Amino acid sequence: MSRMTFDPGAPHQRRFAHYGPAPIPAARDTEMDEFIDAVWRGGETAVYTALAAVAEPGRRVLCTYAERLAARAVRNETPEDLMRALIALVIGGLDQNTPETLMCMALVEDAARRLNYDLAELFEETSGVVGHPGTVHLVQWLSRRPEDRTLTCMGFEARNDGSGFRYYWVA
Repeated sequence: MSRMTFDPGAPHQRRFAHYGPAPIPAARDTEMDEFIDAVWRGGETAVYTALAAVAEPGRRVLCTYAERLAARAVRNETPEDLMRALIALVIGGLDQNTPETLMCMALVEDAARRLNYDLAELFEETSGVVGHPGTVHLVQWLSRRPEDRTLTCMGFEARNDGSGFRYYWVA
């Protein structure tokens, strides 16, 4: 059986149906990790290539993946998952400041705070990978008022789902 690889430009992402509420970890997380890690290694050029190829269904999957990564980072105390989440969000629409990605930015910020990881440092590291315009929107996030960057403001809350820490959209 051939191994599936995430294609951000695919017009349909049926195998990612019900991905958001799936248990953490899930096999699809590994597929997404491999995609984002390849982009990370490829730097700005790989980010630009992914941005040129991504379709709306792929953007939705990338946002869902970033949401899952924020929770996984807290569960496993892995700040590198926050960098993966930010790369996914840039490709998932942060380059265009989409509402969905801005909502997920609150999760990354909350997770960084829970891990005592400096958000500005995380953004600086990520900027070296994503380039412009991702960097611009990361900086814009930091310029928002603190009350406009919270889980509550974005309609989320943190809970334990029985298997560990998780973010839930409640708005």
